[in-house]
Amino acid sequence: MGEKKRLLINMTATAVSVMVQLGVNFLLTPYIVRTLGATAYGFIPLINTIIGYTGILTAALNSMSSRYIALEYNRGNYEKANTYFRSVLVANLIIACALAVPGFLFSAFPQWIMRIPAELVQDVRMAFLFAVLSSELSLMLSVYGCVYYVKNRLEKSSVRNIESNLLRAGVLILLFMMLPAKIYYLTATMLIVAIYTNAANVYYTKKLTPELNVRAGRFSMTSVKELLSSGFWNSVDSLSYTLLVALGLYLANVFLGPAIGGDFSLAKTVPAVLLSLAGTMVSVFAPQLMQYYARNRRSEFQRFLLFSLKMSATAYALPVGLFVVFGRHFFELWVPTQDAAHLQAMSVLILIPTLFSCGSMVLNNAFIITDKLKVPAIAFLVCGILNIVLVIPLLLWTSAGIWSIILVQGILDSLKNFLFVPWYASRCLGYSFRTIFLPVLRGVCCLMPVIAVCLVYDRLVAIDSWLDFFAGGAVCAILSGVICMFVALNSAERIRVVGMIRRGGR
Repeated sequence: MGEKKRLLINMTATAVSVMVQLGVNFLLTPYIVRTLGATAYGFIPLINTIIGYTGILTAALNSMSSRYIALEYNRGNYEKANTYFRSVLVANLIIACALAVPGFLFSAFPQWIMRIPAELVQDVRMAFLFAVLSSELSLMLSVYGCVYYVKNRLEKSSVRNIESNLLRAGVLILLFMMLPAKIYYLTATMLIVAIYTNAANVYYTKKLTPELNVRAGRFSMTSVKELLSSGFWNSVDSLSYTLLVALGLYLANVFLGPAIGGDFSLAKTVPAVLLSLAGTMVSVFAPQLMQYYARNRRSEFQRFLLFSLKMSATAYALPVGLFVVFGRHFFELWVPTQDAAHLQAMSVLILIPTLFSCGSMVLNNAFIITDKLKVPAIAFLVCGILNIVLVIPLLLWTSAGIWSIILVQGILDSLKNFLFVPWYASRCLGYSFRTIFLPVLRGVCCLMPVIAVCLVYDRLVAIDSWLDFFAGGAVCAILSGVICMFVALNSAERIRVVGMIRRGGR
């Protein structure tokens, strides 16, 4: 299958998967907030964030496993690929056993690490337990998830995600319809999804890559050390993300209380979903970049990298611009019991700095592929430490409250992603700074026409229902999307995109 057709299939399947996930989250959240309250709902993302801290320990091994397995597999060196495969599996089983002890301890006593209203302690305890079980299972079998990257068959992963989200939605609806509402239903269904997803990963590994077999490989401590050495800086990167971004929810809970933490969780929902969408979208380009690099096709690598930068930044600017203008309408319709203006103000301030994240994600893929991780990780860590150094005193000694968390993180994250990452990527890849920076800048500049089109529409057409909201979003996305193609892409790239769309319609 050709590169363009494969890319189109992957992008289409990924988009459908994300839309299903968005539908599940946004349809169920208003009911949960209305039934349980924003404070109770806020513990779900907080628990997931705390569980996610274990990624700091596991990132060193797992973040690089796909790269090494894919490189050796695509070079036809199946023996070496199987050695990496088996070594990662065994190492993850050992790590999972070690993490189980603190995981189950905090599940039993979550009040040790969070501020929890007395009436919610038991619910939070159960929610934490299911989240730990889900995390443990996913860690033990995570190496099987690399099959889609190795074979560049991300559409299979997207179909699996669609199925798992529909399964989760069905079970959640049944639980809330048949039983008294509890927040731990959300993490219990995550465990069901983890079981289904990992079973699918094992199945597709056997089907798509029969050459990868645990029994055909051998456990090699040398291979584990190689992965840990190469991936150490990814662990530093994970720690940095925690300090700069993920810790915000925890700081809000501890310093400002569960109620403000719940509002902050709601405000972060759209930015978090859009960032997840961006990560999923960027992942579509990663396997092709890996194949070009593994086969030493450097001119194709550069062309595809620059195209990826433009496409991802341009595509991300569309929903950001839509939400900047239509965000208040969204919150009024989505959670009518909450203060829509306050939630939109927080969301927009969180969202704007993420405009620079798409380019950073694409370039991070290049860092992983070329194994140039040390300097970006150190820069990210410096930003993370600065965030804590600045935010905690502001929380303790000023009345800035939640705005201190949002603004400090946004400024530091923007400086890192917009200036440092493109500069260092240009040095690593041997390109000029202009070569890397301009595609990112042109994508970010697409925000202006999107906002302009949305403002005109909002002034002319009233938005009083979900039908009005989605109709307005569709019209503005199409109109501004056409403009953005001329802002971000050159003529050859526009022809390429139009050709992909036409082929997708047949």
